[in-house]
Amino acid sequence: MRNLVLSFFVLVSLSSADEFEDEFEDGFEDETEEIVVAEVNEKSYYITGNIEQKVNVATHNKAPHNDLNSFKTSLYLESEYSLNENHKLRVSAKGFYDFIYKLKNERAYTREEKDEFESEVEIFDFYLQGKITSELDYKVGRQVVVWGRSDTIRITDILNPLDNRSPGIVDIEDLRLPVGMAKFDYYFDNYNLSAIVIGETRYSKNPVYGSDFYPFSTPLPNENIEQKLGYALSFNANFSSWDLSLYASKTTSDDGYVRVVNAKPIIEHEDVYMLGYAFNYIYDTLLFKSEAAYLDGLKYATTGEKTFSRVDVLVGVEYNGISETVIAFELANRHIKDYANSLENLPLPILKDTTQYALRANSDFLNATLKANFLVSMFGKELREGGFARVWFDYDFDDSVSATLGYVDYMSGSPLFDAIRDNDMLFTSLKYSF
Repeated sequence: MRNLVLSFFVLVSLSSADEFEDEFEDGFEDETEEIVVAEVNEKSYYITGNIEQKVNVATHNKAPHNDLNSFKTSLYLESEYSLNENHKLRVSAKGFYDFIYKLKNERAYTREEKDEFESEVEIFDFYLQGKITSELDYKVGRQVVVWGRSDTIRITDILNPLDNRSPGIVDIEDLRLPVGMAKFDYYFDNYNLSAIVIGETRYSKNPVYGSDFYPFSTPLPNENIEQKLGYALSFNANFSSWDLSLYASKTTSDDGYVRVVNAKPIIEHEDVYMLGYAFNYIYDTLLFKSEAAYLDGLKYATTGEKTFSRVDVLVGVEYNGISETVIAFELANRHIKDYANSLENLPLPILKDTTQYALRANSDFLNATLKANFLVSMFGKELREGGFARVWFDYDFDDSVSATLGYVDYMSGSPLFDAIRDNDMLFTSLKYSF
């Protein structure tokens, strides 16, 4: 991990030198302006999308997930249709097929893994959006609503579940799963009031039995998926140097607990209530951020019918003082009130007084065609409860073709991370957008 960090910051230094050289050469060029007049034909609709080929290679894993780990081809389509100047319909869909299950011995994989990972097609965004009045907007349908300010750690961002099937490889912004909601926004001065009715219940997609990130040796019990209405309310204030958001919600918990029905265990999900805030403040080249959430009604796999409350707090700072570079640090703590001491040593992830650190850095090179990225996320007050480090590079060949190359390293320290510590992965992708 130390080598990954050193490599990234060497590239940042080279970026500063390249920028000085470019400015020096630009001083000898004649400044000319060319005015181009183009005719714009506005269409009432558009269709766009991308085709992407991903290849992952596991460097330490065991068969059948070792060596060539994934050979996935995916397709994403997006369309937007303007009904008139105030209303539009947006639809997007995505799907993939992973050829690894044909390239390798299919019998080496569990049925659960093949069913979950070999292929998938789903409607993603599907909503109608528009204005009711000049101050009141609506957005109805399957959508993503982002709460909070953190780019790495989720505190108040609880309205959309995540795709956690390959943890550590993809950022949160690409992991959120859309949910059917009706959202209404009222704007006045520098303020915004948002009211949401959640009509679709979805849970995060987690690793399944037999897959390389599944931490247990036996399958989990079946899950009871019950559709429940949820509600959410937010108040937002936005000013030149600071912004503040207040949140309240009633949603279905993503964390399930085990209940025995007719002598069979089943995973249930209960309602959870949340009150929280998120705050940003800009000072010179620094962005300070803070989030906190109080959650009540939580139940866990080993605690039966007992209900818990939890307080999550995050503080962070983002530095923008280096040209084309952003460096961010975040610290979060999750405290479950009155969690039984006798349950502390059970092999479960993140239950009591969990501390998480995240350090992220991004830098652009070659006129923003090459982007270098680094992220390390560690758990435990003394950084001894596992985590991961990821370094990756994004390169744009042109407006339609881009590529990604990266490596993720998992570190042991807790039962969960001990189970996946050998899943270090080299990941690559080539994308064509149209």
